Amino acid sequence: MNKKVMIGGIIAIAAISLIAVNILKSTGAASVFGGGGGYPVKVAEIQKGEISAYISANGVIEEVEKSEVFFDAPFKVSRVLVAEGDKVAKGQKILELDTGSLVSELEKLKTNKGIQALSLNSKVADAEVNRAQSAVNNALRTYNDSKRAYADNKELYDSNSISKKELDISENACIQAESALNDARAAYKVAVESRSLNKSTAEENMKVMDITINDLEDRIARTAESQLSPMDGVVAALNVDTGGFTSNMQPAYKVINPDKLQVKAKIKEYDIKNVSVGQNVRITGDAIDKEKNISGRVTAISPVATVSRTTSGDETVIEVTIAIDNPEGALKPGLNVTCDVYTVDKKGVIVAPLEMITEDKDGNKLVFVVDMKSKTMKETMVKLGINSDMTVEVTEGLKEGDVVIIEPQPMYRDGAKVRILEDTVD
Repeated sequence: MNKKVMIGGIIAIAAISLIAVNILKSTGAASVFGGGGGYPVKVAEIQKGEISAYISANGVIEEVEKSEVFFDAPFKVSRVLVAEGDKVAKGQKILELDTGSLVSELEKLKTNKGIQALSLNSKVADAEVNRAQSAVNNALRTYNDSKRAYADNKELYDSNSISKKELDISENACIQAESALNDARAAYKVAVESRSLNKSTAEENMKVMDITINDLEDRIARTAESQLSPMDGVVAALNVDTGGFTSNMQPAYKVINPDKLQVKAKIKEYDIKNVSVGQNVRITGDAIDKEKNISGRVTAISPVATVSRTTSGDETVIEVTIAIDNPEGALKPGLNVTCDVYTVDKKGVIVAPLEMITEDKDGNKLVFVVDMKSKTMKETMVKLGINSDMTVEVTEGLKEGDVVIIEPQPMYRDGAKVRILEDTVD
């Protein structure tokens, strides 16, 4: 029995040893134990290329060129001549309005102006002044006659030719004539002033009426012009119907230029220091075909920050304006988009896949460079620059043409043998 157990144990140990050797060979660890083929590795050749870093921000597409047409009073819409989405040319009639009430009001004002002009040229006031002047002349003659009569009677009285009573009568007549002359002169003055006042009032009324007529004519002209498209473009909104009325609370219609669009994106405050005017932008969104490459550029950065409310709380953001280079009909105002603002764009630099990079216990960045003659690996410290989704800029440690191991393993050591599984080097 004991011999059988011993034989069985020897067989088991031999089998385990054989399995272990096969495992070591399959993992490349056999090289550690005396030769073997080295670690099986995948490699890639380092080349120069371009790399970009970007900041993503959400935004909304809006029009750069648009015209919203309002009417300051409700007008009945006689006809609507276009539909939303129609292309229109500048000056093309969009709708027809019933402006008969304005035209009637204008005619009434012009009629009243004519009547006012007649009153301004009326001779009634001149006749009153002439009558008053004639009264003054008559009163003056009467006064002069009574004054002479009194003087004559005074001489007669002094010569005892008339009585004191007769002298007093002539004196009273002179006094009354003088009072009548003063009254006539006062009446004449009133007539002249009244004529002047009436003329000034009529002239002022004419001026006010002229202004009112001009304003109404301008309003009628503006209303007529507002029925025509102010620009070449597309009808983006139409808020009136035939038989309905315009409203001063919303535009009757809106025309936009679909070929000139921009995005107002909100950049987080800790990213804005890396954003500047002129940087390139890639624009994507749910409504945009993934095969389309929509690009833009930063044209303006708001001078003030605002607080934006999100599902995770309030955050401080700065609005950035992005001009779209090639809308191509894929973008429409109001769409939500994502903007990747390329803050760094380098060309002709050493670029490596991120999967080549590993770290030592001190956090130093490392790669394993393969010596193609000896088929050994060399642990090489590198310094990195910017990185994108899949690649990173190598500023020190690698040069163009180096062959580097992809996905280095923790057991790799400087000088270890390698066996290239997928040789990408010519």
